[in-house]
Amino acid sequence: MSESIYRLMAGFPPAADDQVKASNWRTPRRARWSFNHLRQLLPTAPIAPSAQPASLPVARQNLTNLKFHDPHKQSIDLHSFLHASHTDAFAVLHRGQLVFDWFDGFGAADRPHIIFSITKSMAALLFGVLVGRGRLNPQDLVTDYLPELAGSAYDGARLRHLLDMQIASGFSENYTDTDGIFMAYRRAAAWNPVEEGVETEGLRHFLTQMPKSDTPQHGRLHHYCSPHSDVLGWVIERAGNASFAEQFSEHILAPCGGSHTGYITLDTYGAPRVSGGMCLGLYDLLLIGEMVRNRGYINQLQVVPSAWIDDITAVRDNSIWRAQHNADGPRLFTNGNYRSLWYQSGFADQEICCIGIHGQWLWINPQKELVIVKLASHDSEVDTATDRVMLAAFRAIAEALN
Repeated sequence: MSESIYRLMAGFPPAADDQVKASNWRTPRRARWSFNHLRQLLPTAPIAPSAQPASLPVARQNLTNLKFHDPHKQSIDLHSFLHASHTDAFAVLHRGQLVFDWFDGFGAADRPHIIFSITKSMAALLFGVLVGRGRLNPQDLVTDYLPELAGSAYDGARLRHLLDMQIASGFSENYTDTDGIFMAYRRAAAWNPVEEGVETEGLRHFLTQMPKSDTPQHGRLHHYCSPHSDVLGWVIERAGNASFAEQFSEHILAPCGGSHTGYITLDTYGAPRVSGGMCLGLYDLLLIGEMVRNRGYINQLQVVPSAWIDDITAVRDNSIWRAQHNADGPRLFTNGNYRSLWYQSGFADQEICCIGIHGQWLWINPQKELVIVKLASHDSEVDTATDRVMLAAFRAIAEALN
């Protein structure tokens, strides 16, 4: 694999087996290239960085050979795990200093990588900025901003229900779906080509048709559905009267000192995939994580209101979260929770994190003053076994640095 990936997209044109295109970009092996070059395959909108990029202080430590035990008590070193799990870029920030980074495959410090559902958590930070500016209120109804959604599953739902994934909808987050509602969603978002004889009217139209649950009472169950974050992004655009990409640049990436232009994928009508289409540079995501670790503050700026960050991290009743018997989140974080599109670990250090399919992680340990980013191209969308090893690695890094 390590040798064969470098044949991907090499040549003019590449060999058929090495061609990455819109119809195969998430498949094993090809993902190693596409996750680092997505704007060459899909329509995107740029997310401008700061005019005065921040430079991370450096205090390097060699963690390459750091050994830790996986959940099966087998010893493994960090380098071996990162390589085996198809990690493209990995970095550790401790007390605001870059102590370790690591690259493989097509990963590079100056190359934005798709972060998949970490995009949701980024949107929640932007939402918090607009709350602080009086443009949004989590208790408002979704239809106060998007009357187009009247009659859909979002009718009667509050923005807080979107933020906490407590919408009563009939949507199924089935990554293996080939002809049902999830595939229709991917086509609408322009993540999958539209086959001959199949029609799509884009992402926003898809959202207006979101089916209701058989028990349509919002706020009773945690039901993870990516389209809810696309609705949140639409609300942000409507409330801020600017595109999601423009607002994220102005209110998050630029104030944090981002140094590389990010981007977000668009459907054929220009609607952003706020549920998972953002691509950011490794160090820029680290800076955003450091801002969150410091309760919304970085570069002598209060980027996100501290009250919003405190609400994300506050320990609260988690009975709705724990009621999910068949979801990956509770299996990883049995005593955790989910607030404003961020995960609470429920561990002793009260870490918070955001997770994207195919191995994307932003891990924040406030007690150990630690921020870790892992950008990867795992073969499968969800790999709980690998995620458990990743959590063991996070703990080992925290112990080694403290």
